Amino acid sequence: MSLLEMIEDIPLFKNFSEEEKKAFAKMDHSMQAFNKGDTIIKEGEHYTSLYLLVRGTAQVTREGYDSPVAVLKAGSAFGEISFLTRRARQSNVIANENSLAIKIDDAFFAKLDPAMRDNIKNYLIELLANRLDSMNEALSKIAKYARGYAVL
Repeated sequence: MSLLEMIEDIPLFKNFSEEEKKAFAKMDHSMQAFNKGDTIIKEGEHYTSLYLLVRGTAQVTREGYDSPVAVLKAGSAFGEISFLTRRARQSNVIANENSLAIKIDDAFFAKLDPAMRDNIKNYLIELLANRLDSMNEALSKIAKYARGYAVL
């Protein structure tokens, strides 16, 4: 399967034109393969690469938590907070199975056409806004539950 076929249905590329998708697929990528159990991102590291999972699944874990925070599937972008803010990694990402990811670092990002960079940044903003909405909704439910529990 070609890279163009792999990225065709990935949400990050939804606002890319067909020509932009083709141009992206032809670029010299930092494609990385991971085996089941490999650590893709380690909590506390200061690397700022963004990853796009094109095949496989991975789990997001955090120190001090017994179960995964999230499970990522093909099409997921991760590492965006460190990519945008230059802060240390907030979590671990571990491959659940043999997986393939595109690593987008500053050097690769700089090679992209400005319209492609804008599309990626806009997607990341939308992704983070959706995550914030989900967290706010979860916190609201927790607060409502806690208020009900406190009355008892």
